[in-house]
Amino acid sequence: MEASISGLPTVASDVLRRFIEVEGRSIHYRVAGSGPAVVMLHDSPRSSRLHLETIRHLSRRFRVFALDTPGYGNSQPLDREQLEISDFARALGAVLAALGLSKAPLYATHTSAKIALEYAARTPLPARLILDGLSIPATPTDPAFIDRYMRPFRTEETGGYLAAEWTRMRDMVRWFPWFEQQPGRRIPTRLPDEAWTSDYVIDFFSAGPHYASAYGAAMRYDPMPALQSVRCPTIVAAKADDVLFAYLDKVPVEENPCLSVEKLSAEREAWLAWLEEAFASATAGINPFSEVAPQPRCGSLYVDLDHGPLRLHRAGPADERPLLILSAPTTLHALRWQAALSNRATLVPELPGFGESAPLPDPTVSATADALAAMLEALGLREVDLLATSFATPLGASLATRHPDMVRRVILDGCFDVGDDKRGAFAAALCPTFPFDPGGGHIHRYWHMLRDAEASWPWFATQADARRSLPPLLEAEGLHHALLGLLKQPGHYGDIARAVCDLTRQQRYPLFSQAALLFERADDPGYGAAAAVAARLPDVLLVERPDPSEEAARSVAAFLAQAPVAPLDEVVL
Repeated sequence: MEASISGLPTVASDVLRRFIEVEGRSIHYRVAGSGPAVVMLHDSPRSSRLHLETIRHLSRRFRVFALDTPGYGNSQPLDREQLEISDFARALGAVLAALGLSKAPLYATHTSAKIALEYAARTPLPARLILDGLSIPATPTDPAFIDRYMRPFRTEETGGYLAAEWTRMRDMVRWFPWFEQQPGRRIPTRLPDEAWTSDYVIDFFSAGPHYASAYGAAMRYDPMPALQSVRCPTIVAAKADDVLFAYLDKVPVEENPCLSVEKLSAEREAWLAWLEEAFASATAGINPFSEVAPQPRCGSLYVDLDHGPLRLHRAGPADERPLLILSAPTTLHALRWQAALSNRATLVPELPGFGESAPLPDPTVSATADALAAMLEALGLREVDLLATSFATPLGASLATRHPDMVRRVILDGCFDVGDDKRGAFAAALCPTFPFDPGGGHIHRYWHMLRDAEASWPWFATQADARRSLPPLLEAEGLHHALLGLLKQPGHYGDIARAVCDLTRQQRYPLFSQAALLFERADDPGYGAAAAVAARLPDVLLVERPDPSEEAARSVAAFLAQAPVAPLDEVVL
């Protein structure tokens, strides 16, 4: 796990996260420590999250880089329908070269052991190759078996896939293969605990439709030719409790003097000491490494703030004033706005506590506004336009008030009203943390909370006048992305939404002087404060919110261009 609040996943700030663009693809990695550089790869369908504890341990002596394989974690996938290990090996070489790590010793486990082996067989550059768990099948794996094992992961709007994939995930740690639930197929290991399962499902669902790409390629790959030809010092190892331990006897050490075999204890501390020594002997006399690779100008990137990292989704041309788009508690609506405004520069941050952004120690509205201002300053942006939706609208007003020189124009879509006598209970109910359920029930509850929020305001209301009139965002891909961001920090995802709801009516929408466009919707309860907020602002257009997001985007674009807005119904105050 990264770090924890009451046993729940949250984002660690002691391990830096970065993106690098390689061959037009965004690759995510974690990095920590100082000293000679070493590289770690993960198995499938995991990500560099797998190695967090190991990264922290090794960072006392090394500069540790842990990469997300393309299609896994936060790395973009390779663009071929059926991928082979050779494709991943070539991509690995390109990433290592871009980071200046081609000569660094390389640790890889299970699926990634085959990727790293194929890469090393093509170049003698790695100082050492450490393969922890390598399958060496006697005969090619039956394609029908691979197809069945790698059943496609497909999201769907009903959420039915959640039950299917949760069950597959649980069966994968009970039986091999997971689809043969027979006593003789039972894996003789202890079932994972709540923390491991919560962590694993994040990686499994992050890979999603791409989960089988490297996994299936590994099943089709025969490592023997690469083992016979590799020319860098290569250790093939496995712990005693590894299901691949028996394959150590098949390593052709007599045919290739570069190969050696290590049979390891199942005890983690002994394994860590072995790995540390393997890296140390491979990096003796090598100078400390300094990271220099820039992050992409578009796509995903991280901004390091005083309280920790903040993840940002950046799109559009880089040479114009960007539009900062805020939504809470998830990025569902912000990303939809970003897609609708694809012809202009936009920034969508994952607010502190959601997704990959570290939570604030004191998540007040003012502290969040100041963190966003620090983000803009770190990006070198002197001025932005601002669009805030629903529970982020008070945050947008606060940012415009506290940092007026940074915000030129303001759009608020969904100014809401909560009475002062109800605000505490409302804030407490808005973003619950559902307890972990071994049967996956908590995942379903979060999914339906997200769907309910598109149908009712607030999501937990059941009365007739709570129904929303705007077209709901119920596409599976968007809901899946929102669910993932929530699962990464279930104890913090609602920090900002709760904070704005807990403000009094007088505090919630502070007065700001910038020109503003406010959307209203008399038939939607999520817009209950729009008219009242507009009445207090000195320079405002109050406009009926159109149904299609494309039409709403045209109104926003016209307002930002200082052209006349053509609303369905307009009041100038």
